[in-house]
Amino acid sequence: MVLRMACCSTSSVTDSVASSSAATKKGTLGAAMRSSTATAATTATLNGRTASVAFPSSIVPGNDASVGVVTREDSITSKKNKTFLQRLVHALRTSLETLGAHPTNRQLESWACLIHESMSVYGRYFHSVQHVFDISQNADAIQKLAALFHDCIYCNVDGGLLPKQAELLKGVISDEESKDDGTSGTMVFKHISKEKDPMLSMIASVFGFSADQVLTTPFSGENEFLSAVLAVRCLQEVLEPIHLVQIAACIEMTIPFRKKDDNGDGPAERLFARLERANLKFNLGIDQHELTIITQRAVDLGNRDVENFCTTDTPWFLDNTWKLLPESNVPLRRKVTYTVCEYQQALRGMCGFFSNLNYKVVFNSFRGSPTDEQMEEIRRRTRRNIQVATLYVHAKLLSVSLLAALAELTGGDAPMALFVGDMPGRDHYTDRLDDFIPVDNERRDSIVLDDEVYDILETGRKSHAKFDLANSPLAAYLYGLLGDSGVEAALKNVDACPMGTEKALQLLKSMPPDAVEVVMKNCAKIAVTRAEELEALSTKLCPGHRI
Repeated sequence: MVLRMACCSTSSVTDSVASSSAATKKGTLGAAMRSSTATAATTATLNGRTASVAFPSSIVPGNDASVGVVTREDSITSKKNKTFLQRLVHALRTSLETLGAHPTNRQLESWACLIHESMSVYGRYFHSVQHVFDISQNADAIQKLAALFHDCIYCNVDGGLLPKQAELLKGVISDEESKDDGTSGTMVFKHISKEKDPMLSMIASVFGFSADQVLTTPFSGENEFLSAVLAVRCLQEVLEPIHLVQIAACIEMTIPFRKKDDNGDGPAERLFARLERANLKFNLGIDQHELTIITQRAVDLGNRDVENFCTTDTPWFLDNTWKLLPESNVPLRRKVTYTVCEYQQALRGMCGFFSNLNYKVVFNSFRGSPTDEQMEEIRRRTRRNIQVATLYVHAKLLSVSLLAALAELTGGDAPMALFVGDMPGRDHYTDRLDDFIPVDNERRDSIVLDDEVYDILETGRKSHAKFDLANSPLAAYLYGLLGDSGVEAALKNVDACPMGTEKALQLLKSMPPDAVEVVMKNCAKIAVTRAEELEALSTKLCPGHRI
């Protein structure tokens, strides 16, 4: 999808912005990484309203209990008697009341149902309702409201807008064209009028969108912008513009993986500059100290959104990575009928993502929040997790590419289940290719590889995915035989999906003959309709051996 911004007017919002009520607000803002010993406190005034703010952050070097799966399990266990909708209503009610608002039950129900439906769309595996609660633990009211709405719009995963979303976003975008498959194609922002919709104009200013700006998925901010508009159009019924601009700022900082610009400014510095301009244009009356706090709060929510990148629980980090695969690869949502080439293509995309991801752009800080020392540790962990993930996904890609080569040379692409067997279920368990793969520990000891990566391949991620088992015996076997350099050398032959006969043969010939023979021999036990072709291929590639 491509989004294009058209004519955005950014002059002052109506006088009601400047004359908002003088209610006292209390809450937590995100300024330091979550720690029982490291909590920052300050005092802020917003339009004459004083707020004492102390903000523990979402992630803390040295406090592993606050990171990862423990946080998720605790959030579920402590609220196990409440449904997702009940929890959403409760989070909305308490956050809004903290800000001095008094929503009705009908309003709360409507907003909770909108969030629940938006984040329960088929295809949402990671960006689900649970994700909202994972990143909003111990958050302040503004952060929590932003977290509730920040992933409601996910056009590239959901295939467009839901009817309720489209209704609320009237006057913002229009479909210019649709793809052949019926999903949303190019979208164009309509003219934004200060008179008709001052709040929309203000949000566009916070995001820095300008006339005729072209945005491309998935990291350019279109989903976050539309989610922020959705939030503001709901919550403007009960909140003041001074609150809404902060919610929009928090959602803006959840746009991930952005680099510094030519002036050396990162996403937080650029957001602060846009908030300064919006403050003047819309007569919000926020001083410089308050703008700093607003930006720090937004930075903290953005860091919460990617906190699994700095966990010390690497198998859990890879679990989250595997949840993202079916979100960006529709065939994997079929769970058991996706083909070898479809899985290979998904892994190639994930390899490209990690290989090109700079660990320095994952987390952000602003004016000492988090501190330099904390950022150093956060980035150290992030760098290591990206390194492990890169090696892990490369080993997985090689194992699937080997199967893709065998499929290509014995009759063409086919479901993964044909070659590896069925996914085990409660009442259904069959032979799988993995059951017959040997473990060559003696060979492994003489190969240069990453022991942590090998162990995760052999023993598994934290849990099974719906389309893939947690452990990967075939990938572990190949990684143990080839090591890091051998895997990288073999993958040079994997530059397209499907591979084609020539590339498939090149890949097989680049690998140890005994490894190829083991895989072919055992694939024949599962893929019975390809057994004769596999035997003929074995005779050609490994003369003197018979399946």
